[in-house]
Amino acid sequence: MAATFCTTAAMLCLVSSQQMRSLRWSIALGFFVGLMVIARTVTIAFYPAVMLAVLWCVFSRRERLGAAFLNAVIAGIVALITAASWLAFTWRPVFEYLTRFGYGDKATSYGPAAFWQSVQTTLQYMAIYFQLFQTLLILAGVLALMIATLVAFYWNGWHKTSAAILSSPIAPLSIFVAVSTAALMSSSNKGTGFSAPLAPALLIIAIYGFRQLIPAPTLRGAGAAALALASAFAAFPLVSMAAPFYRHSQIELPVFGWIPALSSRGPIHWYLKEGGLGDPEDPTIVPEEMSRQWYEAGRTIYNRIKDKTRPDRVVMLGFRTYPLNGNTLTMFNRLDSADPLPIDNDLPFPGTVADYDKWIKARATCVLLSADGTNGDIPPPVNTPALEEAAREAGFTVFDSVFVPNGREIKLWSRPCS
Repeated sequence: MAATFCTTAAMLCLVSSQQMRSLRWSIALGFFVGLMVIARTVTIAFYPAVMLAVLWCVFSRRERLGAAFLNAVIAGIVALITAASWLAFTWRPVFEYLTRFGYGDKATSYGPAAFWQSVQTTLQYMAIYFQLFQTLLILAGVLALMIATLVAFYWNGWHKTSAAILSSPIAPLSIFVAVSTAALMSSSNKGTGFSAPLAPALLIIAIYGFRQLIPAPTLRGAGAAALALASAFAAFPLVSMAAPFYRHSQIELPVFGWIPALSSRGPIHWYLKEGGLGDPEDPTIVPEEMSRQWYEAGRTIYNRIKDKTRPDRVVMLGFRTYPLNGNTLTMFNRLDSADPLPIDNDLPFPGTVADYDKWIKARATCVLLSADGTNGDIPPPVNTPALEEAAREAGFTVFDSVFVPNGREIKLWSRPCS
């Protein structure tokens, strides 16, 4: 949500900057561009798109070209200062995350490696978040904009139409969306909600396309009313997971594959279903009672390991599940104590004994967790037998275990904190 807000605000500042001729809007643009990476690290991938959109605005007019270029430089400096307020302290883990999980050795664990499969998966993930109506609206709007542009070239000629495109506020938005989408396609890691910051810009482009294709003001009003009604219909299931709002239907589209048609379920429900957790027929996937059981299991694990470690030692979390992971254990730590409990959930997967031995030895640790089986794991799963063999070789022994609601046994390992 924060990343979407900051990205949308940055694009609105760019559109309002009179093609970078306004110093005030240029400074605001730099501020929100700097906030983008603070809101979510993945938006760094959108920075080349922002730069190209800015350069388009700078050089799309000859008037006050020097002032526009200077404003672009000022915007860049403001963005650097804003982003540095956070990256100055966190640049190393951010860099390692981007180079390992974005384009490095871990990226293919979160998506396909082949280029065309990556393209298809990116489009599918975007459609999953937009659902059917918004997907069709965007596709139809972009098609309408293309048709309107071709008609303008035919009737008005190349020079007049090119001049209109250069001055159009939609041009930098289109550049930003196209290059940002290409950036998402270039990485195997598709992540969660990576395309959400692009949604407002895409919808603006689509609506603008409809407006350009419909010249008559009266017809534009009717079209706007039809879009408003259709949007209200599409938003109806999103109001609540309870009756009468709850809906859940899917549809298969060419290229995109299976996506929600009208669904009240959020992305987390799709992930939990993929992990084999809960009841697929239950609107919430995981009923309230089962959620409470997962909560209690997580709290029990935290309570049993907190006295076996120290604040200067890292807990090695040897499994990756949707409802129980480093984030949830950190939550119990924050609820219980002001002292942070360092947790390393960045283990090799699938991994060998040598891989896990290297992972364990890389950190000062005296507590390790492992889990039998793979039910509910984020794919690809951890090689648990290899992990446990490496743990034994490193001097760990099992001191307790906890069973979680899906029947898996979480083994709690420890060794002396020397």
